[in-house]
Amino acid sequence: MFESYVQNLVLALLLGAAIGLERQSSGHLSDSGIRTFSLIGLLGCIASIFYVAGYPLVFAFATGAFVILLSIHYVFVSRKTEDLGFTTEIAIVLTYLIGACLGTGILPLNVIVAVAVVIIVILSLKGRSEKLIAAVSRGEIESFISFAILALVILPFLSNTTYTLADFPAVRNTLAELSIDAETFDTLELINPQRLWFIVVLITGIDLLGYILGRAFGKKRGFALSSFVGGFVSSTVTTQSLAQKSVTDANGNALVGAAVLANLASFFQMFLLIGPLNRHWLIAVLPTLLIMIASGTAISFYFFRFRKDEEPQDSDKDGIVEKPIFSIIPALKFGALILIVKLLTNISLILFGKTGFVVGAVIASFAGVDAILINLAVMAGGKVTFDFALFTFILVNATNLLAKTLYCYLQGSKPFTVKFGISMLIIIGASFLGFLFV
Repeated sequence: MFESYVQNLVLALLLGAAIGLERQSSGHLSDSGIRTFSLIGLLGCIASIFYVAGYPLVFAFATGAFVILLSIHYVFVSRKTEDLGFTTEIAIVLTYLIGACLGTGILPLNVIVAVAVVIIVILSLKGRSEKLIAAVSRGEIESFISFAILALVILPFLSNTTYTLADFPAVRNTLAELSIDAETFDTLELINPQRLWFIVVLITGIDLLGYILGRAFGKKRGFALSSFVGGFVSSTVTTQSLAQKSVTDANGNALVGAAVLANLASFFQMFLLIGPLNRHWLIAVLPTLLIMIASGTAISFYFFRFRKDEEPQDSDKDGIVEKPIFSIIPALKFGALILIVKLLTNISLILFGKTGFVVGAVIASFAGVDAILINLAVMAGGKVTFDFALFTFILVNATNLLAKTLYCYLQGSKPFTVKFGISMLIIIGASFLGFLFV
């Protein structure tokens, strides 16, 4: 018992000294430094030991005296420095609580040490946080707040019930009046409000992540990097932008490599789409995704290696797609698109079986694969098998990549289109190797 007391007292002293060292080294105008914080940590530990030993009045007296002295200290220091901030005072209170936690043993030792480290890190970030706040615009703050409302306010309160056609008698009766066998569609899933909204949150979250990547790395860090970030935002738009540039820019290999990189970013994005919805299918589709990423990386490296020495002009403007972080209206439109794709593919599955499902998904892939991929992730392992979902995904992805090649043919130069088309065919061919791991 005695050794435990000594250990806690010494640790309270050291942790308090570490926090005080940060405050003192930061050049804070108050006289609170290593000595003060060490004694505060020690005081909290000793007071809590008395409390555990059955002397609560001693603990109450020590805590009361601490609060009074801290209040007096804050009043005099704030008047002297004309600084009404109380970061140091909060750090003092936390140091006292760290000492108290050590004395009572209410928290594991590793947790207490971790909390102390976090406090020191937060205190040391003052200069960086001020620069970050200065760099954030009002529109960015509003976007972050909007995302927080979508994810933390609306999502938890939506119903997590899946509604089928049988739950809507009026629609069922209307189908019967039109001489349509409604019983065939009784099991047709119409909507799950919470799941649908979660997908909206997921997509806007990916847009937000893409924007953060762009802000973190910047468009001037290199043509390849800016193209990759632009592909994370929209691979189709970035590819079209690079195709248009190929008409006037002679550095075709660099443009093709950048276009492949933009599509490579969309393959990484698929991890974020599938993982939260169906981690079991993610394991099944993982070999295919890795093969696509590996082949795309090799192709991009090849074209960048044999590019001309000069960079494409104005690459910092065309490599990455400029767009707002996100807005509610496009998010709702995407949710509606997902709902429509899900209904059409499910109806095709009921009426025409798996063949109809695949045909419907392939046609929809000309507009993009995100909605189809989400639908497959929801259905895989349930309405369709993992193998069938993987087969559909490979076909849908192939059609989408070929559609991008068609867009390049319509908007870009012929050499660019040929090189990009061959690259996409190689990636498509490689994706079929994923079946070897099923």
